[in-house]
Amino acid sequence: MKKSTVIWLWGGATGVVSVIFYQLLYATSQEDSQLRWFNVLIMFLGLFIGTMMYRNKANGGYLTFGEGFKAAFLMTLILAVIMVIATALDFVLHPDMIDKMLEKAKNDMINQGRTDEQIEVGMHYVKMFSTIPMIILFVLIGELFFGAILSLISAGLCTRKKPMFDEVNEVPGDENQTPQV
Repeated sequence: MKKSTVIWLWGGATGVVSVIFYQLLYATSQEDSQLRWFNVLIMFLGLFIGTMMYRNKANGGYLTFGEGFKAAFLMTLILAVIMVIATALDFVLHPDMIDKMLEKAKNDMINQGRTDEQIEVGMHYVKMFSTIPMIILFVLIGELFFGAILSLISAGLCTRKKPMFDEVNEVPGDENQTPQV
């Protein structure tokens, strides 16, 4: 299997599974619950399995830390693009999403016992950062940040160095010779 095929396959699959998970959370009104952190596990498993597949299927069973990080981070880039596209589509499909976010932010401030002046100042900043381009930027930065950390972990766990000397001594240029032990 080609190296690029493994990267596209696992980056894309992990991105699609993450999008489906987020859509399930949104459909059940649990997008603000602690379940959203389960997506980090989905992301880690996708990157880890993808890095293992890269090592075993595309890289001859060996992987340096740098190669592993590069492969996992490229998968992260693909995953991040998928998440950004899905986020943009969410705003098209759910035009009231930003209004719900603003309402929730205001209710949270009221429940914290903030004064009207504090709520007004807070809502000014919430509105400033709740535009579609800003939210997409935060999604991209968040995916790349967590992806970089998880890529480092995946690369560390999947590293397998080539042995310096093969156990079988072969004479160069003589493919028909039986190996000598």
